[in-house]
Formats: sequence, structure tokens, C-alpha cells
Amino acid sequence: MSALDWDSLLRTDRLRLDDNGQLVRYQQAEEPPRTPAEADIQRIIFSSPFRRLAGKTQVHPLAKVDYVHNRLTHSLEVAEIGTSLTQRLAATLEFSPERATACAYHVKAACLGHDIGNPPYGHAGEFAIQSWVDAHREELGNLLAEDDEVGTEGSAEAILEDLLKFDGNAQAFRLLSHPEPRRDAYFRLSCASLGALIKYPRCSNETATAKFSCFYTARPYFTLVTDTLGLRTETGIKRHPLSYLTEIADDICYCVTDCEDAVLMGILDEERVRNWYLDLLDAPTTTNLKAGASLSFLRARVIGDLVRCFTDELATAFDHPEQLDTFEQTSPTWQRLQTLKRNYRIVFDDAAKIRKELHAQAELHRTLDAFLSVLQLLRCDNPGYSAKLLRKYAFGEHFVEANRQRPYQWWIHTVLDFVTGMTDHYLHRFTEILR
Repeated sequence: MSALDWDSLLRTDRLRLDDNGQLVRYQQAEEPPRTPAEADIQRIIFSSPFRRLAGKTQVHPLAKVDYVHNRLTHSLEVAEIGTSLTQRLAATLEFSPERATACAYHVKAACLGHDIGNPPYGHAGEFAIQSWVDAHREELGNLLAEDDEVGTEGSAEAILEDLLKFDGNAQAFRLLSHPEPRRDAYFRLSCASLGALIKYPRCSNETATAKFSCFYTARPYFTLVTDTLGLRTETGIKRHPLSYLTEIADDICYCVTDCEDAVLMGILDEERVRNWYLDLLDAPTTTNLKAGASLSFLRARVIGDLVRCFTDELATAFDHPEQLDTFEQTSPTWQRLQTLKRNYRIVFDDAAKIRKELHAQAELHRTLDAFLSVLQLLRCDNPGYSAKLLRKYAFGEHFVEANRQRPYQWWIHTVLDFVTGMTDHYLHRFTEILR
């Protein structure tokens, strides 16, 4: 395979709709010294969806220990590890200063935004949305069938499959790539940052069981982004090389720092986690550890060791890009990390965590029930006082009137944008209002 084409891989085009409603690329002029990649970072950090991550579950919902991770602190830590890993790799590969900086900033943007599509209560929220859609196939299908009657792009069946497989990764890509400048919901990130985000380079309609990074309804954005970056091959879409760095940084935080949280929560024994950490270390370094070192010291040592080992392995893979396709399976460091991930799964059997997640499912179902009623009455002249209040509360009456005739697929995703943007506590308060 030929060397990586960094001129294409670092393209900073963004997506927008032109005056005729057609999806096009454009370049956003930035005032030096700010670069497009830095603009991506700032678009995320100064947004309310990013701030709301502080109120969303990382692993432990509504934790009574104040200093366990939430989605915001997790994302910030992922961004730091992703940036450090990219900087070390760029130095090893002797990138020019401009390319090294661009790569580090695009990875940082992807890391900061990677969880921005997660609903309240984390993965439990994803499952709750999926189960609600499954229970309301007929009602949603009836709404989507009205779109089919007026020739809306995309079949009702394909869009319903989108909803049945609702996924935070695909929701993040939708929010970060969406070409419409609506409120503060969408970000229009550059193609390079979006490429660094895409972990599973396929749309939902292209797989029955495998994970994906793009909803069927967002496939035009996905296609334009991946084509711009030169990721299309004769056999399909390949991953952007920077996406491996984003994923590695996420996995390091997910496995290593979340284990420490489980100790603070009293779910895991400290000695067990200490042994897991020692198993992660590259063998020659273990002799340098002080006896009785704190868990936080050991965690920091483990992260530094993982970054060093991944840098060496990625440098070889970047020099021989054909190795990237199998990197996760052939990387000894990633295999060590996957062993910790498998061990860590016992945390998800914690009874208190399960009780809170069952409660979260009920709250999400109640909220989505209310919005389904709003959608069913959307085009009625007199939808009723409660429905009118709810849509005004969520979107504002002007927004509803301006978009009333939009396709139902658009409205369903807009509702999901609103609901998945809720924090854990806001969802709880919202369901209290519904009562």
C-alpha cells in the first residue's frame, strides 16, 4: 500500500447547505494564528452540549461520590491522552511542525466530541431508546409512511431500522457533521476532525449486527466527508489513521480511570485493580515501582506506559498502512488493554447500578411517549393544550411553526437530539413535569 496521503487526510472543508438546499463543502476563513482544527476544538468546548456532559453518566449513574468521572471529565482526559499520543507519534515519524500540530488538534477535537451524542445514563440510555422504538414500531412506522407518500428520500423501513439501532457514536457524528446552523445543536466540524472521530466506517443500513458510526439519514454527510478525505477504496471505506489514536485514548480512559472509580464506589477491591494495573505494564518497567505506591500513582504510570508502547507500535503501522486494518488484533498493547476491558465488565453487574438504570429506562420511555403524542398531533390545527405546551417548552413555538411541514424523519431525529441532550438530572426533572 502506498504511503498515507496527509494532504487529503487533513482536509479542513466543512459541510453546509447551499441556497438550493444542496449539500456542499466550504472553507471557513479563520483569523491567524487560529487554525481550522483549533476552531473545531473551540466550537466544542464553548458549546452547551459539551457543558451538559458534566451531568451525564460515564459509568456510574447519579453517583453519590462527587469525584467519580462524568462524561465531561472523561472527555477531557481522553483529549489529553489523545493529544499526548499524537504528539509523541508525530515526533517519532518526524512530521513537520505544521502537520504535527494539525494532527494533534484534530485528534483533540475528535476526543472532546466523541461522547457528545450519548444520551442520559450512558449506554443504559441507548438501550432504553432502542427498546422504546421497538415497542412503538407501528406508531413510528405510520408517521414515516406519511413521508413515503410525499416522496421523502429514504424508506420508512430503513429509517425505522436506524432508530431500532440507536447509537451514541452515530448520534455524535450527526451532531458534529450536520450542515444546518440550528441553535447550538450542530457543530459543522472540519472533515479531518470528523475523520478522526469515525471509529466504525459504515452506515447503519450497511450492517445487521456490527457497530456503525453513521445513521442512514446522515449518509450524505458521511459520504461527502469520507470522499473528501480520500478514504474510499475499491472494497469500501477505510478508517482515517487518526481515528485509531482517538479510539486508543478512549479505551485507555475507559479501562484504566474507570477502574479507579469502581474502587471509590466500593464495587471493586483496590488490590484487584492494582493487580490489573500491574498486568497492563510493559514487563521491564515493573521493577522500578516503589512498594506500596498509591493506586493513583500506579494509574498514572500505567497510562504513561501505554502511551509509550502504543507510540512505538503505531509508528510501525503508519509507516506500513496496510497494517492498520488489523492493528487492534495484532497490537500486543491493545491486547493487554482488551484483557482489562473484559475483566472490568463485572462492574456492570452491580445491583445499585442496575436499579438506577432500570429507573432511567422508565424515565426515558415516559419522556419519549410524551413526544410521540406531540409528533402525532404536529400538523393538527388544535393539538390540545398539553401537546402545545410540551412542544413550546422543548423547541419554542416559532421553531415548531417554521418547521411544521418538515418530514417526520426530520422531526423524530430532532426529538432525539433534544432528549439525548438531556443530563441525567434534567431527565428526572422533566419526567416530574410530565406527571
